[in-house]
Amino acid sequence: MTVYFTGAPVVNAGTDLAVCANNSAVQLNGNVNNANGGAWSGGSGAFSPSNNVFSPTHAHGVGSGGSLNLYLTSTGNSNCFAVRDTIAITFTPAPTVNAGVDLDVCANNPLVTLNGAITVESGAQWSGGLGTYSPNAQTLNAQYVPSNFELRPGSVELTLTTTGNGNCPAPWSTK
Repeated sequence: MTVYFTGAPVVNAGTDLAVCANNSAVQLNGNVNNANGGAWSGGSGAFSPSNNVFSPTHAHGVGSGGSLNLYLTSTGNSNCFAVRDTIAITFTPAPTVNAGVDLDVCANNPLVTLNGAITVESGAQWSGGLGTYSPNAQTLNAQYVPSNFELRPGSVELTLTTTGNGNCPAPWSTK
């Protein structure tokens, strides 16, 4: 009698990830060899387009500072046992930004003192308007001097956007 040995399934769920808590979905990229397929499981979210593709997205719903494990398990294993690999996903805190409350400023004394606030990130940038920021647009409590053109219509919208966000999308806030 001759006994033939087939290769055991090899599963790779991918490298562990650190993603920002404000990312609503995580892109997965696993692979399976020596089996006909694979199935993702774990977490309370949904896999899209399905859990039976190697590179789905997973919508998680885990908050800041949380983590979860997802599993890729071989399917169609023939005479072999299923093999499973784990990917750990850690969620870093999301940055926040607040441009402050809306202000009323007299047109004959139009100096606007800004008072932005940020968390987690390393900086922020004011934008909007045709006027000038002093000392610069990267200062949270900068002063904004509107242009004469802006004084005529009666308002201007200024936006504060975070910078240095690491793996997080930049949030913004308007004033």
